[in-house]
Amino acid sequence: MNRWSGSLNAFYRKKIVAASSQLAAKACGVEPDLVAAADRKAPVAFARQLAMYLCHIVADMSLRDVASEFGRDRTTVSHACHAIEDRRECPIFDRQIEHLEHGLRRQIVIIASGGSKPLIEIEKKSLRLAG
Repeated sequence: MNRWSGSLNAFYRKKIVAASSQLAAKACGVEPDLVAAADRKAPVAFARQLAMYLCHIVADMSLRDVASEFGRDRTTVSHACHAIEDRRECPIFDRQIEHLEHGLRRQIVIIASGGSKPLIEIEKKSLRLAG
């Protein structure tokens, strides 16, 4: 698999953040608009942490860039990434995250090619069952 290095321009960062937020929201069973909001309810906060994690790990965005796009502090993004990583010790949760990472990678390819194909189907609330 090819990985790019360097930073993304603002246009692609916004599209990747939107894709990761939509993917995380659907997987967690919350509304995509809530992921970017200040809502602190557990399912929404977890979806936001997951979206931040996916941006950092899959899209190779810096903590600073992820924080900027989500309107959060860099340390908040760092905490989110550590929280998701800690839960990956559970094999079921780990497989679910791998599935989401694969989905975002596919979406990034579509974004980079200028396409607008919808995200792959993710079963709602699948991440709330594990871990």
